[in-house]
Amino acid sequence: MTRTLLVAAACSLFAQVAAAQDHTIIALSHSDFTAYELDPATGEIVSQFTAENQPHEGVVSADGKTIFVAIPRDPPYVAILDADTFEERGRIESPYFHRVAETRSLGADEITNTSALPHGVALNRDGSKLYIGVEWAEVPGIVVYDVARERVTKKIELLLEGGHFLAVDRRSNKLYYPHRDDDRVVVLDTETDEILKIIDVAGGPVGVDFAPSGEVWIHSDYDGSVTVIDGSKDEVVAVIETGGTGAGRMAVSPDGRFAASTRNDTENVAVIDVATRTVLGLVETGPGPGFPLFSPDGNKLYVMSSRGGEVAVIDMASLSVEARHPVGVNPFGGTVRQIGGRVP
Repeated sequence: MTRTLLVAAACSLFAQVAAAQDHTIIALSHSDFTAYELDPATGEIVSQFTAENQPHEGVVSADGKTIFVAIPRDPPYVAILDADTFEERGRIESPYFHRVAETRSLGADEITNTSALPHGVALNRDGSKLYIGVEWAEVPGIVVYDVARERVTKKIELLLEGGHFLAVDRRSNKLYYPHRDDDRVVVLDTETDEILKIIDVAGGPVGVDFAPSGEVWIHSDYDGSVTVIDGSKDEVVAVIETGGTGAGRMAVSPDGRFAASTRNDTENVAVIDVATRTVLGLVETGPGPGFPLFSPDGNKLYVMSSRGGEVAVIDMASLSVEARHPVGVNPFGGTVRQIGGRVP
């Protein structure tokens, strides 16, 4: 009887803790090939998964049960993780992820590359299709994966260069795919997989996120700007200078109050008032800021610090770093997993 009561009490306590924790952070660390799940309140690493190579981008299903993680090279594939166990339950492989051998310069090194670089990943609104950008394909484009049937169905050829990251606006069900080497953003109808529009956006557009108002916010790597697009017309309505320089990413808080644009060279994140489109402040993040991620209530901003090996937790009320959680070696990519599948 006593043992039964103890077990029941332990299960009850576990349920209370799980209920109180409404989200975790998925941090993708390059050099140790590992995806980590981090409790942002305590900094505890609660789960981890080691891939065959560097994990770059990830997306969580709307029910919070599945995580898709892009592994761009050697070999290129997308890992399908059970979010509860953090075990690989499958992977997406395709001839579209490969290309004929070519020599590319990466920093001071030259590599012989045979990967089409499956990099950006995004789910449509009902989670039936996963879109995977193939930036280095002989003809760059988007690979479409049928989630229910567990198979690749097509490749959408785009011909544009520099498509590194893509995202779907769940409100409109449209996909936005910035191309930093062509200064354009492709807009795709995920119902028909037809291209709706190609928008000119200057400065090397890469990051993208969405405001509840229907605006699309774009981060550009090269000129330090943030571009605002009217999602109903898919037209540029504002360009904001952030005062920072270098590569980074974009996030908009779920409540639509704030936008955040990270800057690798100046090692900070520009926090922008969405309503007035003015920069509220530049918050020092530490070396190599990567993905910015807002908490579901918009009160915290989490920034991956790739050269610091940590996640910086920023309090949005004071615009100051309140905690730094060590995670992996060089976390750059990431996403938020909402417990119970609550989607902002």
